[in-house]
Amino acid sequence: MVTATTDDGTDGARTLAVTVRDLLPAERPGVVVIGTASGGRANLVAAVNASAKASGLHAARLVKRLLNGKGGGSAQLAQGGGMSADRLQDVLEAVPTTLSER
Repeated sequence: MVTATTDDGTDGARTLAVTVRDLLPAERPGVVVIGTASGGRANLVAAVNASAKASGLHAARLVKRLLNGKGGGSAQLAQGGGMSADRLQDVLEAVPTTLSER
């Protein structure tokens, strides 16, 4: 699992999440969650590799759980946002717990 932030906006966060996901070992479940903030609002992008998907992890469900239902996408790549930028770090810190509760 990898969490990080970027100042490159949502498109940059998506590119970073996919790039890092693709660098993770394919035989082990991998999850990447990248946050970005601008103008007082924050967004998240989550990417899971094929092994994580096969084990039941789902990027869109993860984003929705982290953001209380706000977000969407596919099983392997999802995004959501609208939260206050000051919540971003807390949401990223909640990723391990959220994954363990699935």
